[in-house]
Amino acid sequence: MPFSNYRKLFPITTQKIYLNHAAISPLSTRVTDAIDWYLNERSFGSVDVYKQVMDVRESARNNVATLINARPEQIAFIGNTSEGLNWLANGLEWKEGDQIILTDYEFPSNVYPFKNLERLGVEIVHVKNRDGLILLEDIEAAITDRTRLLSISFVEFSNGFRNNLDIIGALCRENGIIFSVDSIQGAGAIPLDVEKSHIDFISNGGHKWLMGTMGTGFMYVRKDLFDELTPAFTGWLAVEDAWNFFDYKLDLLPDSRRFEYGTANFLGITALNTSVGLLLEAGIPHIEKHLLKLGLELISGFEEYGCSFLSTHDPKYWSGIYSFAGPNMEDLFEHLMKKDIICSLRNGNLRIAPHFYNNMDEIRELLDEVGKWKKNKK
Repeated sequence: MPFSNYRKLFPITTQKIYLNHAAISPLSTRVTDAIDWYLNERSFGSVDVYKQVMDVRESARNNVATLINARPEQIAFIGNTSEGLNWLANGLEWKEGDQIILTDYEFPSNVYPFKNLERLGVEIVHVKNRDGLILLEDIEAAITDRTRLLSISFVEFSNGFRNNLDIIGALCRENGIIFSVDSIQGAGAIPLDVEKSHIDFISNGGHKWLMGTMGTGFMYVRKDLFDELTPAFTGWLAVEDAWNFFDYKLDLLPDSRRFEYGTANFLGITALNTSVGLLLEAGIPHIEKHLLKLGLELISGFEEYGCSFLSTHDPKYWSGIYSFAGPNMEDLFEHLMKKDIICSLRNGNLRIAPHFYNNMDEIRELLDEVGKWKKNKK
């Protein structure tokens, strides 16, 4: 189905030009219909919807697995990106002197869970960005015989730089390093393949490019890491014979469901099942192609108005996020907001993040407003 046909699923398009998916996405009518089903069942229907939502959860697990080329048993549902990374940080056994490689360009969710290990004598090594770019040679230079884990974003939140996970993953595999990815700014917008990229662990909130509700996400655990990762928490639904209430054997489930330790956010999982299903239907490779086309228009338009694109001009490093610097960006941001063109201001720079239902007419209307604003500033 052409992307133009999906626009009717997003009521936001009748009110605003919404270009802020790197912060949070609007809900489609398919998602709100699924939420309405859940609420009606809980309010007027069977009320005890456990059997139905367990089926929905497994459908969602399959959809997420398909999205990243994983197996369903490698997927666990979590509340947010920070939660998943805390599972990783606190589930491994650490010894004093172990090193973790991060970059100095990460969102804090991919920093604080690991910095919290410094109390155990773990050393955090920050690879410095070069004008917003993360270079493989700098990552490689940071590796020592004490490097235990490397965690990096699929896409950097500030400027949209897409890290080459294939090459970084291969480097980690060659050196016996656990490869962790915060994929929240990429999954749902551009293709992600855990096998091709040798990824050991992923944590991903669902309210940005996956277009679900806040408070629901997923984590992925590769089998090799699964055997090494001890659940930091556990609960009654994490064990083999959960419904035999007085048999207190801690026989953890043999797959990633062992990390789902209690009653889940089933409303959120219901939404995520539908939103990821919609993205799979639209086709992630097609979404990527569309976002790069919109990005090219954005870059050329903003540069024509004297703004600087805050990433490389090589499109293989682009994603769905395009950030621009220039004078009076805060004022431009306020101007666009008054015109119901919704974007973000990050570190004083303007961040534009369209999704697959946005079209070229909206991008051109945005650029027209930038031109009017600039003209009025002279």
